[in-house]
Amino acid sequence: MQVEGPVDEVARPVGDGGGGDVVVLGEPGRHRVNSELLGAGAGLAAAIGGRCVMSIDVVDDWEALSGQGVDRVLRHAGTTGAEDVARMLEGRLTRDPPWAVLAPGTAWGREVAARLATRMGAGLTGDAIGLEVRDGRLVAFKPAFGGRMVAEITCTSAVQMATVRPGILPALRPRPNGPFAVEHLEAVPGSRTRIIERHRDDDRDQLANADVVIGVGVGVDPTDLPEIEAHAAAIGAELCATRRVTDAGWMPRARQVGITGHSIAPRLYLAIGTSGKFNHTVGIRSAGTVVGINPDPDCELWSACDIGMVGDWRAAFDLLIPRLADELAQ
Repeated sequence: MQVEGPVDEVARPVGDGGGGDVVVLGEPGRHRVNSELLGAGAGLAAAIGGRCVMSIDVVDDWEALSGQGVDRVLRHAGTTGAEDVARMLEGRLTRDPPWAVLAPGTAWGREVAARLATRMGAGLTGDAIGLEVRDGRLVAFKPAFGGRMVAEITCTSAVQMATVRPGILPALRPRPNGPFAVEHLEAVPGSRTRIIERHRDDDRDQLANADVVIGVGVGVDPTDLPEIEAHAAAIGAELCATRRVTDAGWMPRARQVGITGHSIAPRLYLAIGTSGKFNHTVGIRSAGTVVGINPDPDCELWSACDIGMVGDWRAAFDLLIPRLADELAQ
């Protein structure tokens, strides 16, 4: 089916919507993650001649939703607990089964999706890094064998489900705004939980939203981390790490980027102390410009870089960081 609009823009609705719904589970407070998932959902919906539906509790900007891909909203106002959201959606989606349900690959998204899949008897692919329509069915792409290959997974159930790794999907330009319907879901009595307070013990969003990121590998001495943090502060950058760094306890797991960590899309990524193994660089494929610094002229890092500097990161940063600070301040 022909999808209308520019390729780098959120897909526009096609047909009368009879192809089915693609439901995107919107997580409270995860605006960027929700936007990425809506762009993918709108593309899938356009490919099947369906519509993209978002479930969410609170909408901060109603006008922006349509541009992000929303054709209909299922609002569960005041209900944010994973178990209760799954129970509310079960009734609605059982009455009118969607073609597919997509959820963010976060702790909240995985729990809601797992509970919903169990209740609906739906197949669920976890931690997908890509989605497409093939022969009218959803194909989810998932890393396998340590990231050296990507498996194509399909569901045999009528309702197909997938959680998608945050930061892995491309950022699309908003499509023109248009009208959309809003359906208010009723709370299901008998909740077993009451949320007293909500907070996150990680800073995933800071890393996901950063324009500049410095990636640290085990080639960096852990005693040099305070110096690197000072450089990062000078240019407003966030720090991330390879798995070996987080395994060693030098940085928290929430800062791990790669096949078993996060995927990020900063405008500028500076890699130091890393050899450039695929397991890490797969997490920065969506970065704008990748600058690698390594003393080894033959390391794997160069194949993932736009700009490569052979040398010591300290000498490179002494020259590079002040210039970047001036440029980024303008």
